[in-house]
Amino acid sequence: MKKVLMLLVLFAGCQMAWAEQTFNKADLRQTMRRVADWQIAHIGASPHGELNWVNATFYLGLTRWAEIAEEENGDESYFKWLRRLGARNYWQVEKRMYHADDVCIAQTYLDLYRKYKQESMLIPTVARTEWVMEHPSSGSFNLSYSDASTLERWTWCDALFMAPPVYARLYVLTGDKKYIRFMDREYKETYKQLFDTEEHLFYRDRRYIGQKEANGQKVFWSRGNGWVIGGLVEILRVLPADDKKYRPYYEALFKEICGRIRELQQPDGFWRASLLDPESYPSPETSGTGFFLYGFAYGINQGLLPKEEFMPALEKGWKAMLTAIEEDGKLGFVQPVGADPKKVSREMTESYGPGAFLLAGSELYQMASNDLVLNNLSADRVREIAAMLPDKPQGIGVTYKDRKYWEAVAAMPEAQALVKEARESMEKGMPPFVDSLYLHLNKTGVRLPGENMMNARYQYVFRLSLAECIENKGRFVPAIRKGIAELCAQKPWSIPAHDRNLNNYYGRDYYVDLVVATSGNSLAQCLYILGDKLPAETHALAQCAFREKVFRPIFRCLEETKPFYWFTVRNNWNSVCLAGVTGAALTLLTDKEERAYFVAMAEKYHHYGMEGYPDDGYCSEGVGYYNYGFAAYVTLREEVCRATNGQIDFFCLPKFVRLAQYGKNIQIQNNICPAYSDCRIGLAPADFITDYCARALGQETSPARYRFPSMTDNLSLHLIYLFPNPAWPVNMTSEMKKALQETAAPLHSRWPLANIFISRPAPDSECRMGVSFKAGHNGESHNHNDVGSYTVAVGEETLAGDMGGPFSYPGDYFDNGSYKYPIKNSFGHPLPVVDGNLQQTGKSAQGKILHTAMSQTVDSCLLDLTAAYAQTTSLRQLTRQFVYDRTGKGSFSIEDRYSAEAPIAFETAITTRASWKTVGKDMLELTSGKETVRIRIEASAPVSFTSETIEVNCPPYTRIGIVMKDKARNGYIRMVMM
Repeated sequence: MKKVLMLLVLFAGCQMAWAEQTFNKADLRQTMRRVADWQIAHIGASPHGELNWVNATFYLGLTRWAEIAEEENGDESYFKWLRRLGARNYWQVEKRMYHADDVCIAQTYLDLYRKYKQESMLIPTVARTEWVMEHPSSGSFNLSYSDASTLERWTWCDALFMAPPVYARLYVLTGDKKYIRFMDREYKETYKQLFDTEEHLFYRDRRYIGQKEANGQKVFWSRGNGWVIGGLVEILRVLPADDKKYRPYYEALFKEICGRIRELQQPDGFWRASLLDPESYPSPETSGTGFFLYGFAYGINQGLLPKEEFMPALEKGWKAMLTAIEEDGKLGFVQPVGADPKKVSREMTESYGPGAFLLAGSELYQMASNDLVLNNLSADRVREIAAMLPDKPQGIGVTYKDRKYWEAVAAMPEAQALVKEARESMEKGMPPFVDSLYLHLNKTGVRLPGENMMNARYQYVFRLSLAECIENKGRFVPAIRKGIAELCAQKPWSIPAHDRNLNNYYGRDYYVDLVVATSGNSLAQCLYILGDKLPAETHALAQCAFREKVFRPIFRCLEETKPFYWFTVRNNWNSVCLAGVTGAALTLLTDKEERAYFVAMAEKYHHYGMEGYPDDGYCSEGVGYYNYGFAAYVTLREEVCRATNGQIDFFCLPKFVRLAQYGKNIQIQNNICPAYSDCRIGLAPADFITDYCARALGQETSPARYRFPSMTDNLSLHLIYLFPNPAWPVNMTSEMKKALQETAAPLHSRWPLANIFISRPAPDSECRMGVSFKAGHNGESHNHNDVGSYTVAVGEETLAGDMGGPFSYPGDYFDNGSYKYPIKNSFGHPLPVVDGNLQQTGKSAQGKILHTAMSQTVDSCLLDLTAAYAQTTSLRQLTRQFVYDRTGKGSFSIEDRYSAEAPIAFETAITTRASWKTVGKDMLELTSGKETVRIRIEASAPVSFTSETIEVNCPPYTRIGIVMKDKARNGYIRMVMM
């Protein structure tokens, strides 16, 4: 992704902000990990062989980073990757016997040998070097690529990095001085042939002696001299500090060249491809810069270079290097393979560039501070949380290796169906990313084409991942790898509706939305449960994509700009996004402090989402969003409890108890719930949530039930269904125990702050009718203008009342003017129309409760709806009275009574998906399935009936208008359902 340079400078810190001291360890770890992962993920794209010097330089830098990762994070993955590399090549070096480049990889082998002491790591290198020493070349130093003999000595300055450190290592490992004598003799011959004593720099090879740059200066190549400095560091790193025979020469040369290089640093901190003619090569060059910084940092650490002189150059150079790193970890401005200064651009990279970067970073790490400085979260709290976390990241689920578990899952019919579906999906291939579908919303305002396309791509990978764990035959792995690679290469992870400025689509600046968070977490869980079924390169590629699209955007918005709006919003976005981001971090991030940052983030911001629920525990967004938003909160709570061993629990408050009981108490009867707000008709609270909450509260102790997640829903919010470790038990306080007792009411449930009522028939009674009614206000999240709405259930059918929200949102559903939709305004609800006016929007449009009475037989409530119709200036008062009688077969009446200063038109309505007809003059009959209800209409004056079908991205329903034929100052309409 291309970034404006100033933005890159601003956002250069990786996961932790700069402390007063330029270098801090937390920042360095994240930066080095990011660069290392990107190169591992893309090493297969290199046209050079695995043993080639281009890649060998990266391996050496990776070895240094691997030491830090293992020591600080217990992360052995990088050493494992290097060992697999060596083992599959039998620890061989490249083929050309004399060529210095072809033994460069031996530096990594020998470092691994020093750590693991496996002879196989040493033998091929010893054989090659001994043969060369026993058959020394007498080739010319007049390098010519048409004459291979001129490449048998170290006739180009790059060679001083490639080969001499190998011989120095062998000398120290074996104690045999023949290695150091050979190295010293050959090195000094190269020095004599290529070193310019006036400029204190090395020519690349003898061909450049006498050549001039455009400004008349001698040609000294930046990376060529970087190779020399890097090679000197590698020699000095292993030579004994008390060596008097060889070390002084290399120390002196190191100081001499570093002194000259420091003078040639450019004002922006970089060095250019040509050291003496930077104007001809104005772009930064990072491979040479990286090696120079490696030398400076080593020299300062070892006391070879004066800190007061070299530290400013080191700091400036490192900050400059950070601006060349893309969000995903790619290091740019690396001059391609060559022998002299050439033009370089931002998109250019080669693996030796990241190698030099990691070498420099490993030396900087030794001088870095342990300080953790943050602008938003508490650094002390992050450290405290880090101490609570396990050494290794952990996902929600069970990895494929637990065959006993997965064999039990495989026995489920749903699992077998999924495997079959996965095979069919794999045959068709991953659904393509279609640009026109993503852009469809911006052009037409229609959401579904783009959303469906995005979701199908995610679901393809999720489906195959679960199928592979179930089947465990490896047949899905190639397709999963390819699918993950495609998702990582896909710039937007968000849906089009949340990317209207197309910043995500073009990769300009990533915004983490609901889908990025949840689908990202789902992908993270797939990576976790598949584990080593996927190669390290796939895991590294995913790490890069997550840093680019999830973790770094989150860190930037919290620490450097301003939090995304969902951090402080009081609706489902808060819980869903926090659960997704935190879950992915706990699953993927090896660094404990980095993981702890995201837990601290959740700890600080999760209460905003909870504030969206009144303290009485009602979900104003509706049952569907309870299943979505509260399920996410459950997931977040469980993720954090497991990670911190219960030391952080977001459920320890009475409000949670009431929220936990919502799923049970919102049900009228037979799993029927009122479809208020944007709830789809027919939805009920998820069994898993009610079961989980019961277990957390200690109400349920039976074995956990396994539920197979639906592939039509978001996987990350349902994985706990499939991996039902018992819910982390809540440490119940006396206040929580009291709240638990207060919420138990079999005949009626009430949420006094939200003013929502549920009235049920008595158990084993003749009555088969249950109802819900509400007061509320019109300023809720996912608001419908529905003050005074109700729902009537008979048996297992919803016969009348609120018909809920759309099944999918129109493109402008959340825009200004969206109340044109009758499903959202009060016209599509069972509510009055007063003198042609619908209800107003906003909190001021509220229902005021004038009287309530709840008993064993009759429940009643009188509401004042006047404020909801404030634009009707002549209206004095509008009341609605609900009376539910559970005696006999049961009845429910709704009476609207109004008074006005002048005659007004008035009508009320019944909304239903039932079949309906008139039965006599003032009687309606509704039928759905086997259930029938009759509605007697009583009014202060004659009424007429109207009928209108409403269909807004939902199954159609009927609005039956009951219209007063004449205007009047006072009147009433009473509907009695029985």
